[in-house]
Amino acid sequence: FFHMGVRLLSLAALVARAAAFDFDDEAPAAAVPAKPKPPPETSKTVSLLHRIGDAGAFAERSKLWYREAASAGGGLRVRLGPAKLSGAERDAFAALLDSGGHYTLRLPSNFSAPADSPPVFASVSACSLAESRFEEAIELTFSTAGTLTSVSYTVPAASECPPTLPLAATEVGFSTTVTITYPSEGPRPIGRVHDAAFLPHQAAKAQQEAAKASGGKDGDGKPQEPPKSFLQQYWMYIVPVFLALSMGGGEAPKEGGEGGGEGGGE
Repeated sequence: FFHMGVRLLSLAALVARAAAFDFDDEAPAAAVPAKPKPPPETSKTVSLLHRIGDAGAFAERSKLWYREAASAGGGLRVRLGPAKLSGAERDAFAALLDSGGHYTLRLPSNFSAPADSPPVFASVSACSLAESRFEEAIELTFSTAGTLTSVSYTVPAASECPPTLPLAATEVGFSTTVTITYPSEGPRPIGRVHDAAFLPHQAAKAQQEAAKASGGKDGDGKPQEPPKSFLQQYWMYIVPVFLALSMGGGEAPKEGGEGGGEGGGE
């Protein structure tokens, strides 16, 4: 038994060595080069100005970063820097709460040329802003050309002066939410609309009188087409409906038929 046990141990050692040996040993794979990091997106800045009170000069409150969106929809992406009131601005705001007044924001209508574009203003009650703990929502509306057309400035609470919440002794910070909207495209008319339809009533009437005076010819000397009637414009929709109604089935037969008689009796 002793020799048999030794042989079994030797066989087990050989099996373990064969299992540890890698028959499919290959050369290590080449390291995959790391992808280069994309360059940082470049953003531009414009100054968000504010004024404490209904008079006086505007001062810079914070920076507004903006850039073109990389998505298919296009548009702008904006981010507003942190802002707070401290020192003289905090004291001026505290005095405004006692007297009652408005806190006003100002942005240029053209971010690319802020000095040469008309400004856009938005105001809110200073007491309502303090009652809202300086939580504010700013909505920027841009035209399709990228021009700022309006600024909506709202706060959650509405309060009369003085507010119930006391002002911080040293400084107060703003909690701002900024959103961007674009005008939605309205419905378009179906078919061709006559040029006079886009003119006011008086201008359309003057155009008709000028056409009569010129003998029914337009500016190019070509005769103007007379306005089409309702049937001339929409006959292709009316005819199928008329044919469908005229080709309907005949009168339904009466119940029981005319030739049928009653059941006979004895």
